[in-house]
Amino acid sequence: MTETRYTREFADEVCRRLAEGASLREVCRDHGIPESSVRQWVRDNRDNFSVRYQTARVLQVEAWSDLIIEIGNRDDLDAPEKRVRIDSLKWLMSRIVPKKWGDRLLVAGDVDSPIHHLHKQVNLSDLSDAQLDTLDKFTQSLLIDATPD
Repeated sequence: MTETRYTREFADEVCRRLAEGASLREVCRDHGIPESSVRQWVRDNRDNFSVRYQTARVLQVEAWSDLIIEIGNRDDLDAPEKRVRIDSLKWLMSRIVPKKWGDRLLVAGDVDSPIHHLHKQVNLSDLSDAQLDTLDKFTQSLLIDATPD
């Protein structure tokens, strides 16, 4: 495979087209440039290309979210074909930008969204009669449920 020289103009074209939703394969094929060359520019971070490329990939996912709506509204596709196309896009989106589009269920806190546990000690003498009655009923139900048959 021949080495393709980096140019700022083509790098900008790659980023623009990716941000519009095109695939890297499509962009490279249209210009006769091997995909491997562009991927090497990302690895080498030529002219800060890696940052621009990653930004374009995130924007590409946003374009795909619009495409999903368009696919869903198409009358020329049957339901199974729509589902396959949409599911493929959703899968890719979840891999490229998992925090926004992934299926992960947050059970524990993370750096961006920590879980805060608030504990407060309560003195029984501070509770109202209604609160004490509720607490008594709850405690009794726990004792009944814990009683062996």
